[in-house]
Amino acid sequence: MESVVAQNRQYWEALAPHRPGESVEFFRSGGTALNEDELAAVGDVRGRRVLQLACSVGDEALSFARLGADVVAVDLAPTHLATGRAKAEALGLAVDFREQDMMALDPELTGFDLIFISWGGICWVPDVNRWAADLAARLAAGGKLVISEHHPIWEVLTVTAPMRVNGDYFTPARVGTADPLKAPQITREFKTPITSRSFVWSIGAVVTAVLEAGLTLGSLQEFPAPEMYADLGEEAGHLPATYLITALRSVDRPEARLT
Repeated sequence: MESVVAQNRQYWEALAPHRPGESVEFFRSGGTALNEDELAAVGDVRGRRVLQLACSVGDEALSFARLGADVVAVDLAPTHLATGRAKAEALGLAVDFREQDMMALDPELTGFDLIFISWGGICWVPDVNRWAADLAARLAAGGKLVISEHHPIWEVLTVTAPMRVNGDYFTPARVGTADPLKAPQITREFKTPITSRSFVWSIGAVVTAVLEAGLTLGSLQEFPAPEMYADLGEEAGHLPATYLITALRSVDRPEARLT
């Protein structure tokens, strides 16, 4: 697993200088990096402790901070984190950006009211069962895990004429991306010789991991995004493109020991 993390950190560091995210002006004008479905799922975060995983340049973390949350945001790439810190300073927002592997978080990162991961995050998790169990232990009683992600069906389809399959829905591990549209956008513009190692987790695998971690499934929603299947024409909205899961830690669940 350490070799996977090291390879992916090198990959993201190569791309990070070319990924500024949203501008400071975007946030000053009232912009948010959270969509309406995500805002509805997380609820009121004012005064709540929030942990964002795979935060990249921190746009969602900054959005949570603007809503009044106490935010910790972690990512593998120090250059991404530097961009996030610079934007937070310019906006006068307090966000605790940390260079962390989300599979090996610091033991003191516990007691969160919300743990959030968004599009293009869970694909960097090599063991979804261990990941979910660790996060469940880091939630406060009554805390919530929110996963907002690309749909694995979209991940394994290449939308061309004719459509073809570019990955195995039931075998998660992959080296690089067979379809360039499934790679981070900047990868299509900035050609790096460094190859990433990622994973496509099925909906069943994610839900089972969450349940086996002792959390209660709150919701599972699947959404169309016609622009993600543009070559399908009028049928582009007939396939799932993203999904959103909420899961809750029981208020009476005993504290877990982090290992």
